[in-house]
This record gives sequence, C-alpha cells and structure tokens, in this order.
Amino acid sequence: MIMKTIKMIAALMLMTITAAAPATAKNKKVSHFDRVEMKTSHFDRNHRHAYRPEIKSCTLVLGRHDSHKKLAEKANHMKGVIDTKWNPRKRELTIIYDAKVTTARHIRHFMA
Repeated sequence: MIMKTIKMIAALMLMTITAAAPATAKNKKVSHFDRVEMKTSHFDRNHRHAYRPEIKSCTLVLGRHDSHKKLAEKANHMKGVIDTKWNPRKRELTIIYDAKVTTARHIRHFMA
C-alpha cells in the first residue's frame, strides 16, 4: 500500500512538472533589445531598383545625453534623407540618404 501511494505521488508530480514547463517558458522578461524591426515583405519602399549607387549611409555615434528621437526627427526633415535607423546597443544613428541631393558632411554639419 505504501508503494502504491509513492507511485501515485511520483506520477502526479511528473504530470504537474510536464504540464507546468510549457507554461513557464513564455514568462521570459521582455527587453527592448528583443524588438527587431522586421519588414513584412521582401519589397522595400526605399529601393526601387536592385542597384542604386546614389543611395548611401552615414553613421553618427551619439553621446550619453543626446536624444536619438530629436536627432532622427531633425535628420528626417533634411532634404535628401530617406530613412534613419537607431541602434540602442551601440547608440548609433544610421542615416540613409541620396548622394545626389546631399552629402555626409552636410548631414553631420546640420546635426551638430
């Protein structure tokens, strides 16, 4: 009788462990680094052709007290800037621009 009870308790514990494992797997803490901006399709609004030599990018490393939102908005209002991307790990603001309209030197001068 004692053996039966031990087997029942062991079986019950095994069932609760297997049922609880998938439930706790989704309790991962959310980090803002996990959010990846994925494109919904392989088409991109900025690339109309496969090869565009006039589209270039420059990277600005921001200081600790610089606001990336303000600088991204400032860059987006410039003529020739197509897109801005913020990397929080490296604190870099990548600016994609049209080289026929503006230059990296002009962007850096405007952002300073």
